[in-house]
Amino acid sequence: MAVGHNEKEITMSTIEFDERAKEKAITDYGFPPCLHIPIAAIDEDSIKRFIGEIVDVLVPGLPNKALVVQPYKTPELDVRMPIWQLKEAAVLHHSKQVWVHVNYSDYRKAYIKAFPSENLSGLVLDHVLNRRVARLKGFNYLRIVPISKGANSSSGGLSEKWGVEYHSTPSMLKKNKEYPAFIQYGDLADITKMLNLKTGGSIQDGVNDVIKLVFVYNTFAKTKLEK
Repeated sequence: MAVGHNEKEITMSTIEFDERAKEKAITDYGFPPCLHIPIAAIDEDSIKRFIGEIVDVLVPGLPNKALVVQPYKTPELDVRMPIWQLKEAAVLHHSKQVWVHVNYSDYRKAYIKAFPSENLSGLVLDHVLNRRVARLKGFNYLRIVPISKGANSSSGGLSEKWGVEYHSTPSMLKKNKEYPAFIQYGDLADITKMLNLKTGGSIQDGVNDVIKLVFVYNTFAKTKLEK
């Protein structure tokens, strides 16, 4: 079900930014704007306010189960960063994204409906943000991307277990309730997974490799790391 709109209603002056999510990406991750990649949202309104236009409802319902989202604007890429030379990086700010409700189970079928010609042989559809963590943080819509089974199983191990345990603590449950964000940007482990790379085991060696791709030429991020 395609969703139409009046182009005059959407202008750069009307696009909002979730300041809490933005602050976390800058302060906690050390990311410049070109690495601010939305992966979760509280609801459809948050998607429309802070991420992009919902151009198609793949699976309608109350709430809708699967959506096609077209980001409002791709931030200017810092071409000094080696990550943007990788063909796999095209998925990060892709102009056509599939977002699904956290409780929707038939998301592979929804993705195929959005990308019928894409070869998914040997790939799984991954919720970039772990669904258990998403529920703990109050996010109802998550972006999904196709990755290898190896990348999926690698990221689904210790790091996601830690995330669930961390956000299940009373202090974090209280913090997420008192200071909720409307959306969440992906961290370095999320970006690693979206690039279809293994995050690694307890030492996160795959994530450490990606650091070289995003921080080598970025003096802003390098300064954050050195503090």
